[in-house]
Amino acid sequence: MGEALRAVGSRARGLLWVVLALLGAGGCASIPAYLSMEGDELWTTGVAAFERGDWDEAIERLEQFVTVSPGDARAPEARIRVARAYAGREEYLTAASEFELFLQLHPSHGLAPEASLGICQAYAALAPHPQRDQTYTVDAEEACGLTAFEFRGLSVAVTADSIRLAMIVRLAEAAFQRAEFYLRVNLYNSAVDYFEYVIAEFPETPWAPRALLGVYRSYEALGWLPEAEETAGRLLETYPGSDAAAELAAERDAEGVPPPATGGGP
Repeated sequence: MGEALRAVGSRARGLLWVVLALLGAGGCASIPAYLSMEGDELWTTGVAAFERGDWDEAIERLEQFVTVSPGDARAPEARIRVARAYAGREEYLTAASEFELFLQLHPSHGLAPEASLGICQAYAALAPHPQRDQTYTVDAEEACGLTAFEFRGLSVAVTADSIRLAMIVRLAEAAFQRAEFYLRVNLYNSAVDYFEYVIAEFPETPWAPRALLGVYRSYEALGWLPEAEETAGRLLETYPGSDAAAELAAERDAEGVPPPATGGGP
């Protein structure tokens, strides 16, 4: 038993010497200065760092402020600034998570509209080029739609809705590009399916009339002339002022093809 106690004591003394060596190693293991700061100093220096765009310092100071002063009236604003700082560092997923955490903790706070818009903007910033996977574009469209609905009547709703519409156009373009790919490789039935998807899901976007023109050309390539003629009528009747309608009319006029029968313009 005595030998065991002496062994434990020896190990403890060894650990103590290791700690002392680290503390005295020229400051290499020194504690960050902000960890010794009080709430007011953390707030002041954190906000100052945020205002000058020093995102790293803003995040560390304001996160520490919330940790040591969770009940402070400034804590919600500190959380918003932390989320914005992550967005400033282009860490948009983390920013979105921080904004979502704010809404969970402070759903009725005056900064809740800003937090909701922050989620919308973060996902929109992640929305990729139309040729890539559009998961984040869908997330952005949904988040922005929620903001526009929940805070309708406020300026954030107007901003969110404009972003939502931009995301819808991007989704339409992505679907159109897939349809056009099938058209280029002569898979006309698949092209028609995707073009019709664009028309049905995104009728208010500039890609809808172009999709109708794509359907027309696919049917022509297949030799389905009655279907092509019916599609030409749909395009000229539904989107008479579009570039696609003008392009189709010019082509048909150059070929001496009379205008298709329509059900009467809008």
